[in-house]
Amino acid sequence: MALTIRLLLLLLATLVASSPSTCTFTPSANATITNYPGSPALNTTKNYPYNISALSEIPIATVCTSPTGNRTAELACARTYIDAIDEQLAFLYARRLGYAAVAGASKFATNTSLNDPSRNDVVAAGMAAKVLKYGATEAAGAVMGGEGCMIYAALEYEVETIRESCDSTFTVDVERVCE
Repeated sequence: MALTIRLLLLLLATLVASSPSTCTFTPSANATITNYPGSPALNTTKNYPYNISALSEIPIATVCTSPTGNRTAELACARTYIDAIDEQLAFLYARRLGYAAVAGASKFATNTSLNDPSRNDVVAAGMAAKVLKYGATEAAGAVMGGEGCMIYAALEYEVETIRESCDSTFTVDVERVCE
């Protein structure tokens, strides 16, 4: 009888210890106020063509148009600006992943599915509208928003974070959907 009670208590303790609701999740400080693009704390010797710590400083692409039609100069100029913008995008995406990890941990703690196709559709449509608002195509925004990369990568990040923080055996099949 005492052995049965001990086994039941051990089983209960194991279940409580592995319960999603007992997971203590602390998001990483990934993209921070000290490591933003262009931050002096990064000690970089990279020279950017504008202040990359301010979105309003990004010039429009016409700055790379050569009055003489020098396509080599235009390409070099475009690559310089693309590199700077990629630095900003990487920072913003790392910051977004931090929030995705919080969302994933919250879903995990409440036994809610990480992958909600209807929510993914809302995110993709929202990004499509935002990208369209800024002058690109709706299709490019939809891919960025969720039909391909952003949601897929965020879900993978959420799964990895839950494995590291809460449950090393946690697994979810995340499929990348491209239309």
